[in-house]
Amino acid sequence: MTVVSVKNDGYVNNEIFARPEMNANFEDLTPKARRTRLALLEAARVELGIRGVAGVTVMAVCERAGIGRTSFYNYFEDTGALVSTVAEEAAKDVKERFDALHSGVPRGRKRLEACLRMILETATNGSEAILLVTSLANSAPKIMELLRAEISAELAAFARVPAKDQPVLVDHLTQTVLALAHQMAIGNLAKESVDCHVEFMMRACG
Repeated sequence: MTVVSVKNDGYVNNEIFARPEMNANFEDLTPKARRTRLALLEAARVELGIRGVAGVTVMAVCERAGIGRTSFYNYFEDTGALVSTVAEEAAKDVKERFDALHSGVPRGRKRLEACLRMILETATNGSEAILLVTSLANSAPKIMELLRAEISAELAAFARVPAKDQPVLVDHLTQTVLALAHQMAIGNLAKESVDCHVEFMMRACG
């Protein structure tokens, strides 16, 4: 690929490469390249939410994004690299939601309850985001680690359970809230049941 074809694809570079640098900083891309990369990521989010990690293909992502398959490989090595990037961004989004929700509130029962409620309410109001998170949860360690860390920190502040049992409770709450959120996102559970499910999960905390 010559410098001309690289530039036409949206990258700014002064050398000849086999293909553009896939790990280029977002700021180093031209506006066209930024739009292309964002379109691929958005299409991947939708495909992941619908089909899960195993069902994502380059062809499906490119068709949804309206981008040629050859351009895909200028931005990502393969679907694994694409999914990894989406997972990183999803984990960052979840962390930002938690931080905004908990600003100025001390750790403990109220924060944990608010955290669980936020996840379920997001499933009823923005199903696409939750379907993405639940699809990635088992294949993207950062998302599960983030959720477990958040729940564990809140439990440690108030839960009356033996220390040896706390990791089990953390896993129970993490898996339960994700499973419930997924079912709500696909319409199998009514949004009116959020309060009830949160109450049941909090009962497990003592």
